[in-house]
Amino acid sequence: MSSILTYYSTNTPIHTFQGHVTLALQARVARWISIFLRRLGKLIAGLNAVLIVATGLFQFSGLYDRCYCDSSVLGVSKHVYGIIPLRSLDMGSMGTAQIGGFFLAAGPAMLFAGFVALFINPPLPP
Repeated sequence: MSSILTYYSTNTPIHTFQGHVTLALQARVARWISIFLRRLGKLIAGLNAVLIVATGLFQFSGLYDRCYCDSSVLGVSKHVYGIIPLRSLDMGSMGTAQIGGFFLAAGPAMLFAGFVALFINPPLPP
């Protein structure tokens, strides 16, 4: 979105008023929003990097060494069991959550793939 707004703000016709170059209000607002979105994206990327490093530190420090986390390890699954009582109502809601999670993950991925397919090699006009 930032790139689109930057493109819009740079390709807007420039007006001159008493020798001063001015942009239309829409172009200035688009430029401000594009700068804000660019900086917000960099902030989110920085926080993501910090959280990835923190998760690695938590794994090596033993924070995740709990009963439930250790019962999910592949090598010890024969000897350790996570004891969580499940009712029949829980199984239905877990299946619904799994299906919903799949579509929430696959939907944006398919939209992005479609977007890339449209714009990677656009058809030429006749």
